[in-house]
Amino acid sequence: MSKYFLRRILILIPVLAGISVVLFAILAMAPGDPFEELATNPNVPPEVRMNLRAKFGLDDPLPIRYVRWMVSMLRGDWGFSFASRIDVDKLILQRVPTTLFVVGTSQILALAVALPVSPCSAPRWSWPS
Repeated sequence: MSKYFLRRILILIPVLAGISVVLFAILAMAPGDPFEELATNPNVPPEVRMNLRAKFGLDDPLPIRYVRWMVSMLRGDWGFSFASRIDVDKLILQRVPTTLFVVGTSQILALAVALPVSPCSAPRWSWPS
């Protein structure tokens, strides 16, 4: 059993790494920019936009940005939401109770429907004679 568990953990590492690379690449190549709002604001000079892009590393190559992002994720530094003006970890923690309520309610509803229906759809088995 411990061999099986160890093998599954060792398989999990490259799978999670692959998923993170694909998701990061898709989001990095998506149109738009975190500072797009600044680009439309005539009061913000282009130099400020360029300095912010350099400060947050948006001009760096994709592999360097990925490594920096992965190190931050592993440290627990999930960044800052420019839309909500709050740290992302605090933003997630604010939404956990509502998420748990919705998931819990859906599970209770699924069980309330599935349990009464399941005996009706169970196959009728008979012992061989």
